Amino acid sequence: MLIAIDALPINNLSGRHVLLGHLTNLTLAHRERHRFIVLHHRENRDLRRDLGHHVQWLECPGVGSDWIGRLLWQSAHLHRLLTDLGADVVISTSGALIPRVRMPQVVLAQNPWCYVPEFHRGLADRIKARLQRVGYRAAQRQARGLFYLSEYVAARYRDDAGCGATDGRVLYVGIDQSTFDAAQPHRHFVERELEVVTVSAMTRHKAIEDVVQVLACVNTSGIAARLALVGPWSDVAYRAEIETLISRLGLRGQVTITGQVSAARLHEHYARARVFCLLSRCESFGIPAVEAQCFGTPTIVADVCAPPEVAGPGGRVVAAGAIDETTAVMRELLVDPDLWEAQSRRALSNAERFRWERVSTPLIEFFAELY
Repeated sequence: MLIAIDALPINNLSGRHVLLGHLTNLTLAHRERHRFIVLHHRENRDLRRDLGHHVQWLECPGVGSDWIGRLLWQSAHLHRLLTDLGADVVISTSGALIPRVRMPQVVLAQNPWCYVPEFHRGLADRIKARLQRVGYRAAQRQARGLFYLSEYVAARYRDDAGCGATDGRVLYVGIDQSTFDAAQPHRHFVERELEVVTVSAMTRHKAIEDVVQVLACVNTSGIAARLALVGPWSDVAYRAEIETLISRLGLRGQVTITGQVSAARLHEHYARARVFCLLSRCESFGIPAVEAQCFGTPTIVADVCAPPEVAGPGGRVVAAGAIDETTAVMRELLVDPDLWEAQSRRALSNAERFRWERVSTPLIEFFAELY
């Protein structure tokens, strides 16, 4: 059987991580039974990997990262292309059914942004969010299989569509073995800097301003902590707002904005910091929180979306927007070695749930049962 994977919607770092991790395990597990072809575009050709002779890669001309252009191209060309290739089933990575594709579709649901209206800025965002919700409802009702990155995403799809999926399963994200390897040997409390790290693609729904305000309160209380903001900024205006806030709060010497860094530097940030903090308002999973836990770094997350579910016992959960509460939790983790060591052990234990060989099992089993 030929399984086609529509990777055209994959345009960010987390999407690449999710797809490549599960694709590697799926194709390895079914290399004797099935063939695979991955469709990508010119701007994400860095997805290509040598996964064996049973996995082909096909670059689709005339399509790029623009979502409107992609939808139009899919509607006009994709069904014919898949038919010509002889595909038996297609995996959609957009969270929705691929337009006008009539063969069975398996859908990977990994983006709940359309369900969080406070972050839809302007008419274009509202139109996009509405189209996504319509597509997600159709997928919930019609997809042959639906894989959600968390129980949180599964609940949002179910509640919005008003029904369960034909075959819906949670498919968590794995953490690369290189991250677990880099975390050894484990650094204890006394080996850590008085530093907080936030790792993310920096957009408005990550609520970076909350982390900055918490740091200001921690410093005001007499703890001279620092903050590292690690990750790319997709919104130049938002970065400017955060830099203005940092200056207004007198934190220019305490906050470092790194932008995107190499894997080695990212691992060093996780290993050096005493606390990881991400107070995002919209997360389907929260990969950096688990990466930090691989290093035994206690995590603080807001009580919305998937991070509380994913951080598990290794995370401290605070109310979204509760600056005083978050400050108190952060103070404790920064200065109390016994509390820190206990939370660090829980973080290490929780991270073990997210090894790739464990989390890909639902997807591998689905294709073993269905085909």
